[in-house]
Amino acid sequence: MEQAMAAYEEGTASLLEEVGIPADHANTALQLLGGVASRYARDLKLNLKAVLKSAHLSARETALLALCIAANQKNGPLMAHFHALAAESGASPEESAEAVACASLLSANNVLYRFRHFTGKEKYQELRPGLRMNIMMSPATGKHLFELMSLAVSAVNGCEQCVKSHEASLIGLGATEDQIWDAVRIASVVASYDRIVY
Repeated sequence: MEQAMAAYEEGTASLLEEVGIPADHANTALQLLGGVASRYARDLKLNLKAVLKSAHLSARETALLALCIAANQKNGPLMAHFHALAAESGASPEESAEAVACASLLSANNVLYRFRHFTGKEKYQELRPGLRMNIMMSPATGKHLFELMSLAVSAVNGCEQCVKSHEASLIGLGATEDQIWDAVRIASVVASYDRIVY
């Protein structure tokens, strides 16, 4: 029993340390993992390390993508960590703010376009959203990264139409499928972290 508890504490402490959260941070999810879950804690930590070391995206891009997803998940501790990581990687305050704004904007778009998709009615395809989206015209992060963040949020939020649209836009901008895949991998692992660390 003591060995299992030690393994749990080591695994969860390490998982929290990876995102700059004190080892004594507690929440229901961490408590429920129990001693047998230390292998999962290690896996999650290693997954985060792996996706943030992309061979196809810069450290600045990976940090801003992670920040955008943390904002989408409304996860304060993860937002604080990835904001600091983005700053260390050379992101400007404007770029970090834009990552948060992108999460908010895409949440609105994802609701509208999922509704269109779910209903399948021509009338809703014809109606304009009528929402201001000036941030998309000349983003501080650049069009390529803004589209990557938009795609990542749309994947997390499950909007098929937005995923297809942003993926096509990225290909048109010259992005590679490897870059797109890495952005979605980052989104998947940050979303996974969000279920455990909040």
